[in-house]
Amino acid sequence: MSYQALYRVWRPQLLDDVVGQTHITKTLKNALVQQKLAHAYLFSGPRGTGKTSAAKIVAKAINCEKAPTPEPCNECAACVGITAGSIVDVIEIDAASNNGVDEIRDIRDKVKFAPSEVAYKVYIIDEVHMLSTGAFNALLKTLEEPPAHVIFILATTEPHKIPLTILSRCQRFDFKPITDKELMSRMERILKSDGQAYEEEAIKLIARAADGGMRDALSLLDQAISFSEDQVSSTDVLTITGAVSREALNTLIGALSKNNSRLALETIDETLKNGKDPKRLLEDMVLFFRDLLLYKAAPEATDLFERAEADEAFKQLSDGYSQAMLHQAIQRLSESQQEMKWALQPKIVLEMAVIKMMEKPVEAAAPVQDQGELEQLKQQIQRLEDKLANFNHSPPTIAVNDQQQAPKQQRRRMQLAVVSRGVRLLLDK
Repeated sequence: MSYQALYRVWRPQLLDDVVGQTHITKTLKNALVQQKLAHAYLFSGPRGTGKTSAAKIVAKAINCEKAPTPEPCNECAACVGITAGSIVDVIEIDAASNNGVDEIRDIRDKVKFAPSEVAYKVYIIDEVHMLSTGAFNALLKTLEEPPAHVIFILATTEPHKIPLTILSRCQRFDFKPITDKELMSRMERILKSDGQAYEEEAIKLIARAADGGMRDALSLLDQAISFSEDQVSSTDVLTITGAVSREALNTLIGALSKNNSRLALETIDETLKNGKDPKRLLEDMVLFFRDLLLYKAAPEATDLFERAEADEAFKQLSDGYSQAMLHQAIQRLSESQQEMKWALQPKIVLEMAVIKMMEKPVEAAAPVQDQGELEQLKQQIQRLEDKLANFNHSPPTIAVNDQQQAPKQQRRRMQLAVVSRGVRLLLDK
């Protein structure tokens, strides 16, 4: 097979090509030029953000025939060989399948031998958090005092699983998720270079579905190109990703604002029949309400939107919601997300959440409006207070044979005081 996936064809070959990680690439380039390389690096971050690619580029740059250089030339024998994977001194290890003590001991025994083809031996250990406790212990001493000709680059998506004794011996770089704007820019460049027609909305949807990962974005783009005929359209992307169209979300959220339960439930039913996942639809609803809330609080912050577009339809939709309604909607839908994790019928949970959102809150009792009633109540309170005052100043004489009535009179006096004070507080409000 001569065809290669897009993420392999367009894999970065220079540090400048690693998208969205300027804070890392700049540091590495300076270290390469100044020859201030650490003996061990830890590249951590979400999948598809360039960790392994950056590790291979560093391996090429330090072994390049033009070194010291901030970037590999990708032309000399060392650079070409490392790119092709034919240089035995640059070793890539998948810790998920080589996580035992014996594999790490084999590395420990071989690091002392000098490289045979290039200047430095480079060990790239991917998913290093998968190593066993024994394997980490076997690696510890080697990381602490490696030979001068050896560099370790560890890559992981879960740095919290790595022992602190390993972390303290590495120079750590945290790769961050790639922004939608950067993902779109990269995809546009690829599509234009291949002469592939596309809709801008389509690559926006792919960028959102990729969730910050370049590899995921290019895999989805590859799939969309294969699925489409002449042009990569938003309809094609919605079909392959299972995402919910903006029109369906607008219809659903608009129906909720008007308490149109029939339209809301029919929209949900039609969307799910088209193959969408109830969990995905619920998540999109939460994000859409979040965008509405952001627009209400800060109308100029449209660049922070996750699911919506600040078009005329969206602005009209926002008029049907107050901030309090949006807070309540997000809270109720978030609670339903938790319920859906364990539900056998997630569609029912989604429908119940939508019906609950259209339930009107219980209204508080209406305040007293009639001034005549108000004055009458105040007069009654005043009489109660006067009676209580007279009772306190001249309490009745209790005969010996009436002593058992005293507790009743005391309770009556206390009741009068409580009633009087309570009603007075209500009227003052």
